[in-house]
Amino acid sequence: MPPENETLSQEEIDALLQAMEAGSLAVSNVNEEEDIMANIREYNFRRPMKFSKEQLRTLQLIHENYARDVSTYLSSRARSYVNVTFASVDQITFSEFQQSLTSPTFISVFSTDILPGSAVFQMGLDIGYVLVDKLLGGPGIPLETLRTPTELELAILRKEGLSLIKALSKAWATIVPFDTILEKTEFNPQFVQIAAPNEMTVLITLSINFRDIQGFINVCWPSSLLEPINEKLTTRLWSPDIKTSPKQMEKLKNSVLMAKADVKAVLGKTTLQLGEFLNIDIGDVIRLDSFNDEPIDVTIQDTPVFKGTPGTHKGHYAIKIEKEDPELLEKVLVERYLESLQ
Repeated sequence: MPPENETLSQEEIDALLQAMEAGSLAVSNVNEEEDIMANIREYNFRRPMKFSKEQLRTLQLIHENYARDVSTYLSSRARSYVNVTFASVDQITFSEFQQSLTSPTFISVFSTDILPGSAVFQMGLDIGYVLVDKLLGGPGIPLETLRTPTELELAILRKEGLSLIKALSKAWATIVPFDTILEKTEFNPQFVQIAAPNEMTVLITLSINFRDIQGFINVCWPSSLLEPINEKLTTRLWSPDIKTSPKQMEKLKNSVLMAKADVKAVLGKTTLQLGEFLNIDIGDVIRLDSFNDEPIDVTIQDTPVFKGTPGTHKGHYAIKIEKEDPELLEKVLVERYLESLQ
């Protein structure tokens, strides 16, 4: 142990100078000792860092892709734009992760078909209740006070949580393909015991912005679960150089050309009250919003693309394509985009 007073006395200084003059102590030895001391790093046995910076960077890339998939999924389910972004990746103990969560919260414990142990998917109930409200046809108003979900709310949250956990498989497919398995759902973090309290874990945090509401999703990976694939957590495996041969491109092109598309010729549209609709009978005339001498819309997958004229061809009803209608197509696409932002 070094002395408390690191200042050398005059006698010690004289002894060092005499040793250097006599050749028993070389200045290079002193420099080498200083270099060795400079390379020494402290190691915390209570909080050992299990993953290198490159491995953490790979985990970040994986979950950045996962965040984009979650954003797309929640936007489609909520019928409104939901922005999900990667927030952080940290190495903390499992007990610290438990203590950072409030109760109640939505926790899904899941496992994989190839990795040992279990992991945790956690989503705040502030976002969970807004999602449930939107799925049930509501405006998506958050609760003022968080509470334990009812049986109906629990069933919806469990189903949505399962879909979000399944999306992890797609995000990890580049590194190691696996299938996820939902084990159980909890609302109290203290009831979740998937690792020892002092075991190091990788905590992935995603930020969710839904209208004026902000929340978080956490994915907690115990180090013992990721240990078998540590050597695969490298950015070299993240962007493999995949070259597509001309034969594969031709095969893909033929597959796309063989895909079926729903094409419709819309003669016109109108709006009826329910009572009028129920009283429709044979011989009644329904007035449409178009005239018989006007071209009609031709839709592909319910999107207007062409203008055409109805008629017959070899004894069958037919439609003659007159022109492409890019303005109408652009109008429909803009309207759909604006609807997604509401």
